[in-house]
Order: sequence, then C-alpha cells, then structure tokens
Amino acid sequence: MGSQSDPLVSAKDGTGAGKGIAIQALAHASAKAPLPRQCGALLAIFAVSLLTACSPGSPSSSGHPVAVASSRPPAPSPTPTVIPQVAEPGLQLGIDIDFYANPGMNVAAISQEDTAYIKSLHANAVSISIPFFSNHAGTVAEAKGSTPTTSQLDELIVAAERAGLAVTLRPLLDEDSIGESRVRWEPGDLNAWFAQYRSLLLPYAMLAQQDHVAVFVVGVEFKQFGDARQWTSLDAAIRAVYHGKLAYSNNWITHEHSMPGNGGHGVTEMTDAYPPIHLPDTAALTDLAAAWASWAHPLPTGTVLSEVGIGSRSGAYARPYLSGPTSTALVPQVQANWFTAACRAVVTEHLGGIYFWSLDFGQDLASPATMSTPNSFVNMAGQSAIADCFSTLAGGGTPGD
Repeated sequence: MGSQSDPLVSAKDGTGAGKGIAIQALAHASAKAPLPRQCGALLAIFAVSLLTACSPGSPSSSGHPVAVASSRPPAPSPTPTVIPQVAEPGLQLGIDIDFYANPGMNVAAISQEDTAYIKSLHANAVSISIPFFSNHAGTVAEAKGSTPTTSQLDELIVAAERAGLAVTLRPLLDEDSIGESRVRWEPGDLNAWFAQYRSLLLPYAMLAQQDHVAVFVVGVEFKQFGDARQWTSLDAAIRAVYHGKLAYSNNWITHEHSMPGNGGHGVTEMTDAYPPIHLPDTAALTDLAAAWASWAHPLPTGTVLSEVGIGSRSGAYARPYLSGPTSTALVPQVQANWFTAACRAVVTEHLGGIYFWSLDFGQDLASPATMSTPNSFVNMAGQSAIADCFSTLAGGGTPGD
C-alpha cells in the first residue's frame, strides 16, 4: 500500500446509472416507433424479457437501433481499504521495533510475522523506531538507504493496527553517524539542523496522520538540547499535518525527571529507562525490584517507559545500556529478572506503561540470543518475563508475586 494514497478508497459505481440510461433509451425508442413484433409480444408477457431478448443492434422500424439493457449482473463495487484506528491504551504494554531497512526485505511478510509475534506476548502496543543520520558537526539530518521509506513503514503500521496494536512512531538518530552517544551530542548550528530535521520528519508525520498512528515522537534522548526553543516551531509544523499526540523520549538521567519541558510545549514526555543498579547477578528479585522502584519514584504519575532493555550478560545491572557482543557466557536470568523488576515498578510507581527494547525488524524469530546478540530477548527467559509482565498487568496483578 503506497504511503501517498488516501487510506480510504472511494468506490465508484456506474452500473445502476448505466442500466437506467439503457431503459430510458428503450422507452424513448418505443415511443417514436413500434418495436418489432417479436419484441412487442415479449414485452406484453414480461417487460424484463424484452431487455434480454432484444439484441443491442436490433433496429426499430425507423431504422435506428434500439438500446437494450444487459442481462449481466452489475460488477461489485471495489471494497474500500479501511485502516483501523487503534487508540493509545490507558496502560501501554508494548515492544520496541528497531526498523532498519535492508535490500531485498519482504517488508509485507516480515510485518505480518513481527506483529504476530508481538501479539503472542500479550502486547497491546508497538513503538517503531526508524533510523536517521547526521554527522558530528550536525550539518545534516537525513534519511539513508537503511531508513524505511514511507511505503515500507506504511506496511508495518497497518499490519500492527490490523492486529489491534496501538502504534507509536519514533525517529532515532543513528549514533554511528555522529561518532558518540546522542545523549552527549549537539549540532553546531541548531537552526540549520532543525530546518533539515523538520523536512525529514514531515512526510512521516503525514503518514502517521493517514494511518491513525496514536503517538508521534518528535525526538529521542537529545539531553544537550532537549529544551531548545527550536522544538516549538518543529512541533507546530508537525501539528499542521498530524493531529495525534506528540511525545518526546527523555534519557534516563535522574535530574530530567524533575525538570520537564523537553521536546516543546504541550509534548508528552516519556523516558528511555536504563538506570544503573549496582547489584550482583545473584541479587534477589525483591532487591532488584526495590532498586527499580526507588529509581522510578521521581517520575510523574503516568509516565511511559519508552525503552527498557538489557543484555543477558554478567554485570549488566550496573550498565544495562551496553549493547553489542559479549565475550562471556550468557546469563539469561539477568535479563528476565530485570524485565520483571521494571514491570513491577510500573505498578508500584503508577506509571503509564512499558516498552521492551528491542525486536530488530526481520530478525530470526526462531533463534535465541547468542554471544553476538546478547540483548535479544527472542526465545529467551526474557521473552517469558515480558509475556508474564503483559498478561499480569492486563489482569490487574503485580508480576513476580
């Protein structure tokens, strides 16, 4: 489905009008001159038979052909393409999809597979991160070959919504392109960078409006300039084409919890949550959950944790934000306990939801994590923890009890 097409396709039905014209022509011809005897007899018996018995080329006595309606049933009208509108849930239970587009991907098939997998975890929402690129100086903000096109993104959004998942859309700056963490980075010329960023985002914002996306995130983890005045004009440009909720994903640095205002006026603030917790791998779940609750306590009621992730690696509690390969054996229970502790914090600290990071778009859903991919939760203890988290929260319970 193309991203530039209207989501609702109007059905045009000309069959009824055509039939009426044929009947009117027949009546007009009959008034001008008597019909051939054979057709006249049929008309006296059954008027509809006249329409099927007289061929389109039958001449009247005046020498002019008589128009006859076809006996073929009218062609069915095209079925309108309706995109479901899935509202933002009161308690968001979601998975983050990291969508890097690769050559040769069957985006439609992968979209179906990934959304089915996410639904199997009892999720009610999905957050789709799409990469964009800059450079260390911040002179560009652009899409590249691995940035999904609006057509590709449309496939995933619609598949998710047809599965009953509310969709959040997030542009995510690729850190390799800037050579450092986006948390510490800032463009040299904010006005120039925001002008390019706005041009980059607007087609995706228009797609979000077309596809009824529940939340559009305007920025992620720009700690150095999250409160810059340029967000206001960016938000205005996006609101001109997208009428849903705008949000901004804060970094997990604690002082941001008590200093709202990032992403512009009226933007809902979420938090990417990777709090360092200095506990050993063998820590009891109750201790880990207490540490999580202590970290989350300053968050405003209803805050959504827009990313919660960790690798199945030893010592990860102190550095949950680490990604990439590990040289040591995997410790799956580290990931599972972390997810359960974070999920408990959603309940105890009255948060608005949680998204687990991440499912790579198109990754093998049959293979568990390896030392090369320790942060994957697919077919790991972390996957079971996520499913238990979502099903328990949906039922009003507390995970781990």
